[in-house]
Amino acid sequence: MHKRCEISQGRTRGGYRASRVPMGALCVPMSALVVALLLAACAGGNDAQRAQEQREAGTAVAKRATERLVGTLMGEVRKNIEERGLAATVTHCATRAQEISTLVGAEEGVTIRRVTEKTRNPVDAPDTYERRVLAQFADMAAGGRIDPSTVHAEVVSMDGRDVLRFLKPIMIGKTCLGCHGDAGSIPADVAQALRTHYPSDRATGYREGELRGAVSVIVPLAE
Repeated sequence: MHKRCEISQGRTRGGYRASRVPMGALCVPMSALVVALLLAACAGGNDAQRAQEQREAGTAVAKRATERLVGTLMGEVRKNIEERGLAATVTHCATRAQEISTLVGAEEGVTIRRVTEKTRNPVDAPDTYERRVLAQFADMAAGGRIDPSTVHAEVVSMDGRDVLRFLKPIMIGKTCLGCHGDAGSIPADVAQALRTHYPSDRATGYREGELRGAVSVIVPLAE
């Protein structure tokens, strides 16, 4: 049996009489409104959870691709330095670095590259988004707040779809100084190789521990 929502009868000072209102006129629409609000809240919660899951999955892919790129490139650099010398390694890196980026990107389903404000190869110049994050990394480095776990990860819209933009800082290590250190300390044959392959080189003058740039990854997210 349906109960009725009632407003007690009586005459107001203005002469109007309150009327008896059926439950269906007030209570059912109110219940429908509550249900609609609950469904909307659940949908919002599901969307937020899905976005978080996508971000975490995309970050995992980006980290794996970054580790592959850096591991492969640095492994080849060390091997070439030991077997062929630093000048030959500059020549090797001139073509091989971009090939590794392309290969890793294709296998992981991402776009991956190295970016820096002080370019050696002009193709490594950052876009507007990367430049903003590099500036943040530079501030962090100046304050001693960068460590091996430091990354930037954010879901953004690109060309009408959601992607994860991921950047991980590249720091100058001792091995890097042979061709990225003070220009006056770089051996003559290495300097010549740099002039040959990178006539617009701006990537010298670094000290160990300084920020070199970042690995930048774009991960497409599921629709």
